[in-house]
Amino acid sequence: MPIQTDWLRSVLIERGYLARIKGEAIKVYMVMLEACGGIPDQSVTMSLNQMMQQTRLSCPTVIDCLARLEKLKLVVSTTHERGKVKSYYVSDPLADEFA
Repeated sequence: MPIQTDWLRSVLIERGYLARIKGEAIKVYMVMLEACGGIPDQSVTMSLNQMMQQTRLSCPTVIDCLARLEKLKLVVSTTHERGKVKSYYVSDPLADEFA
């Protein structure tokens, strides 16, 4: 697991994302990281209910946190159709720097 640990340390600490994640969004991000095994560019399939239970946050708060994480490019929404359930994957913001 050293690759995941190095990647997480690089993203959150060295690249300064931890300081940019505001409020409760860190809880949502950690739950998503745990769900994808700490590996970037992995899909995460969780219901809002599951996220609410694991973070102890309200539905509007979880949705707001996901929007904040999406603005930071830490998560990417893969569903944009009206009336469809949004799905996300944990992105690797470092990949943009090397592309």
